[in-house]
Amino acid sequence: MATRKKKSDKLKESLEAIRSELLELEELEEPTDEQASRAQELLGEFDTAQEAYNEQVAHEERVEAVRAAALTPGGQERTPGDGPEFMRSRGNPYEDLDRVRGANLNERATIGDLRTRALYAVELAGEQLTEDQQERAERLVRGDRRGRIAQHLLLTGSDDYQRAFEALLANAGNPALLEDDEYQAYKLAEAHRRAMTLTDAAGGFLVPFTLDPTIILTNAGSANPFRQVSTIKTITTDTWNGVSSAGVTASWLAESNEVGDNSPTFGQPSITPKKAAAWVQGSFEVLADSGFAAEVGPLLADAKDRLEATAFATGNGTTQPKGVITAVSAVSGSVVASAGADTYAVGDVYAVEEALPPRYRITGSPSWMANKSIINKTRQFDTSGGSSFWANLGMGQPEQLLGAPIYEASAMDGVINAAAENYALLLGDFRNFYIVDRVGMTMVYEPLVKGSNGRPTGEAGWFAYWRVGSDVVNADAFRLLNIT
Repeated sequence: MATRKKKSDKLKESLEAIRSELLELEELEEPTDEQASRAQELLGEFDTAQEAYNEQVAHEERVEAVRAAALTPGGQERTPGDGPEFMRSRGNPYEDLDRVRGANLNERATIGDLRTRALYAVELAGEQLTEDQQERAERLVRGDRRGRIAQHLLLTGSDDYQRAFEALLANAGNPALLEDDEYQAYKLAEAHRRAMTLTDAAGGFLVPFTLDPTIILTNAGSANPFRQVSTIKTITTDTWNGVSSAGVTASWLAESNEVGDNSPTFGQPSITPKKAAAWVQGSFEVLADSGFAAEVGPLLADAKDRLEATAFATGNGTTQPKGVITAVSAVSGSVVASAGADTYAVGDVYAVEEALPPRYRITGSPSWMANKSIINKTRQFDTSGGSSFWANLGMGQPEQLLGAPIYEASAMDGVINAAAENYALLLGDFRNFYIVDRVGMTMVYEPLVKGSNGRPTGEAGWFAYWRVGSDVVNADAFRLLNIT
């Protein structure tokens, strides 16, 4: 089996490529304006790439130290400052998981140890994860300053727990049938699940992190456009609380005059994840013989992605995440009316683009969203081959509209209904649309599915549930076309 190239090697190759191109441009005696501009861009790219390379090398050195450190008897070494009850594992990130479960997350040294071990665990899981999924898990661990996500990965990623998970799927969710090591791993993860959930009485067990779409679901290849462009927050609590502001207003000041009070007004957006669920049902024979344990992860990830794609567009914000259309359409200043009644015209596209404030249109990262039907109607406006309106008009779907990326959102309005609100085209800086994932997907076994007459059908099922929320934190960053 081929060895996966280290990330530091890939970053080094990228760094060398930037350096080579930069040196070639610097050797030109009379560079063009374009070449001079490119040289300036490369200087910035080189600094960014150098910083990323240095961080990755430092991370790999820490992981190697964990891997290569000499083991004391029992495979553990007490770490000064971690307190009397915490032991740092050397060589095996899943050593002594009962202490991982009871770790004091108020101690910085303990949190640092958990994060180092979790990063090593993600590296060891490289054969089970794609490169994008591995990077996503690593980002979550590095970004979690409280250590809860690292703790979650360690308690649900060990070989013992993964064997327990497969056994639970095969034996109707009965932990009494697990082997000793599997049962111990299951008990620790179960205690962790109860500590994280809203209801201690809730049944079921956590999905291993290598299969859990709340952890390793990535943007690449996703049918959900919102995760590709929005701000993603991952939490281990029940609610995400943030701070938002429209910014500071500057003013001119004459000599010796008192400066005005330009203090910004801060908002306190709060997003509470909503519970979503999926139901997998099959005959006793199919569930026993089909290799369900190996297939359940991708199946649930796909179902989750499709369900959320609709909610992130038009969710009601009460029983579902609040969709971006729902949030933006409620703010009159962010809605642009079509020029003609019940008519979509080329001028409407320009009107939406012009209405977006310059701070989001020029210095931000705006993107378009529309139903495929509206995208195709928009393509028909241009008869000049795309030179003035679309980029790459001849593609299955052009990549850009008026210089900004465009994405298909099938839940948006695709049919223009007379005398109705038709929110057909959205432009905005989606960094102001937050998606909040609550870590952890849980599965519960239902041993006996009954038919309409209340009698058994010879089928069983698995009920999987997770929590996710979304909302716009600044509606001024968006403009929504209403064809009415």
